[in-house]
Amino acid sequence: MTAVRFKAALPFLSLAAALLISGWAFFRSEHYRAVSDLNYSQNFEIQWRTTQIREHLVRIHGDLKLAAATGELVSDLGRQTFLLDANVGQLLKLDYATKFLRERDIQLLSELKTIARSDLDPIVQGSTDFDRALRSMPDLEQRMYEVSGTAVAHAEALNAASHIDTAASRNRFLFAAALTLAAVGYTIIHLRNAFARRRDQQLRSFSSLYAHMTRSRVAALRLFLDYQEEASVRHPKMLAAAREAVKQLDTITTGLNTIAYADSEIRREALCKIVDALQVNRRVAPEFVVTKDAGIAAVPATQMRLVLDELLQNAEAALSEIRDAKIRVNARIGAQPLTRRRRLILEVTDNGPGMPEDVLASAMLPFYSTKAGDHTGLGLTGCVHMVAALRGKLAIASQPGRGTSVHISLPI
Repeated sequence: MTAVRFKAALPFLSLAAALLISGWAFFRSEHYRAVSDLNYSQNFEIQWRTTQIREHLVRIHGDLKLAAATGELVSDLGRQTFLLDANVGQLLKLDYATKFLRERDIQLLSELKTIARSDLDPIVQGSTDFDRALRSMPDLEQRMYEVSGTAVAHAEALNAASHIDTAASRNRFLFAAALTLAAVGYTIIHLRNAFARRRDQQLRSFSSLYAHMTRSRVAALRLFLDYQEEASVRHPKMLAAAREAVKQLDTITTGLNTIAYADSEIRREALCKIVDALQVNRRVAPEFVVTKDAGIAAVPATQMRLVLDELLQNAEAALSEIRDAKIRVNARIGAQPLTRRRRLILEVTDNGPGMPEDVLASAMLPFYSTKAGDHTGLGLTGCVHMVAALRGKLAIASQPGRGTSVHISLPI
């Protein structure tokens, strides 16, 4: 009798075990997601601070060169020096800085702050020893390149670890769900919700990063223009136009923060209308080859315009020193091999200098840059997040001397 009851209860025990294992895998996955979100947020703060410091160093270097040439102190130098010192200080005060930066990087930042105070503060206070300050600038910039490189490398490792842990958690979950039909149904529901959360997170990441980088600059411009009086400026109409432009920039920044929450209200347009708008005021006139069915395909208007405009700007920048510059945009409708679901295939190509393998491997990393200055490579990263949020894929192919091609595939 006991054996019979055990056999009768065995399916229910198996179901209970499957649900327990599934629940454990689910909560483990959610716990890791929460920890991963925190790490990403902290890492982006570190990278943003290092980018700000690099920007201030570049501007200070330029102001010092101008002051050395004219013999007069540039008025903006004091502000840039103050912001440099403030950002370095804030970065050193972060409790989690040592989690993403090496001990050597912390030492480099501390020494950078000391050198900046000893060589730059006297200039701000009235000293004219510009040569000494200029001699120290390459050393300060080199220190920040090393610190910034560590932050970017850590972000890449963090992303790789996230993919490995996510894949392992998913495999455990699928194995447990396969034990019973109920667990399989639960798996489908969980994966669908997980995919939606990931898509929303990518889109939210894209919009919040851009808004974060522009909000402070727009606020500074608005504050400056609010202090201007029409009676005291030479061109009151230009002041009114500048205020309107800042108002529009503020609206755009706010809009970027709301894109991720408007899935049900996404405005769609035919691709041909978006293409027509992108051909206006281009330094290099792109050649658009759009098939008829691709031209009438309804796509998310704001997102597609942002992505294509960013890719065209990147191509124009790569062709700045090319005499016979060419940009070509191909658009067609394709189908997935198994499901035959229709997809919009976009390809943006240029005949620029191309990228070597090491640069290509890091091209889509946040804050990555191939040159000194205030360019941080965030635009291409934003394109990757945006395309992923639309359930598409973005890939880059490039070879030195043979140009670059960006391939996008979106479901429609």
